[in-house]
Amino acid sequence: MQIKDLCTSCNYLTITLIEHDSETASFTCSYCKNSFDLPWNNETRTLIRTLRGGGGHMKKIQKRNPQLLELLAQLKEPGDHIRVDPLPSDLQNAEDQPKPS
Repeated sequence: MQIKDLCTSCNYLTITLIEHDSETASFTCSYCKNSFDLPWNNETRTLIRTLRGGGGHMKKIQKRNPQLLELLAQLKEPGDHIRVDPLPSDLQNAEDQPKPS
């Protein structure tokens, strides 16, 4: 499965690859290969559905930065990446927030 999102490691808009088994979901940036795991449960499935539907933080960012829709449309294959420079203030603020544990 794939989603278009901002990688918090390399700060590029890219395609995130998601693989899962019955216990773990692995998220990997297709550009920098940064990865992390989450337990495969209802919360993770809801998170993935929200991201795939353009919800959450990306929806807020798209409202304030309409050009972001055009940039996301350019991401077609794993490894495609787009630098958003400077980072929209929404993304900078999101990076400063503590990550949920």
